[in-house]
Formats: sequence, C-alpha cells, structure tokens
Amino acid sequence: LRLSYNAFTGTVPEGLVNLTKLQLLHLQSNRITGMPHVPQVDGSTYNKSTFVTDCGVPSAFDEALECEHCTMCCNANEECYPQEETKIAKAFGMNYGEFGAV
Repeated sequence: LRLSYNAFTGTVPEGLVNLTKLQLLHLQSNRITGMPHVPQVDGSTYNKSTFVTDCGVPSAFDEALECEHCTMCCNANEECYPQEETKIAKAFGMNYGEFGAV
C-alpha cells in the first residue's frame, strides 16, 4: 500500500490494523500526525523499506511522529533512514533519527 506524497493530514485510520496481510506500507511525505498501533508489516519481501513514515528528525512537525513498527523513518529533508541499531548507534546509545538532531 503506497500512500506517499498525497497530502494526507491527521491520524491514520484505525481500520489500518485490520489489514493483517499487509506487506508494504509507505506513508511518508504526508502530514500525518498520529499513528494507530499498526501490527508489524511482513518484511520478508521488501525488507527495510516495508513500513516507511515521517518519524525522522528533523521533523516537519513540533514533534516527530512516533511509529513503533516502522522499518524506515523519513525526516523533513526527505532523507530516509532504516530503524535498526547499527554499531555506531549502539556505541552512542542513539538511533538514526536522533543523529539528525545532534
């Protein structure tokens, strides 16, 4: 489900949680301000780009969107980073989104 760059605003509909066989969810570059609890998307086909939202820093919002199961976060500069712990992130106790704020 690719919904990027559509100027959507507000909270993602709660009904999204009912899409249990979802393999791809791209929501970045919209004006989404709230994310319901979305179950983990099956990443076996698309890996790191399975679930992408605007949860990166710097954010276009007052606070970055919180997304528990996102596999990649994009920021206000349209830069997207995987949500995985790398060796350098582990050493500094930060993730990709936090590095952008430093």
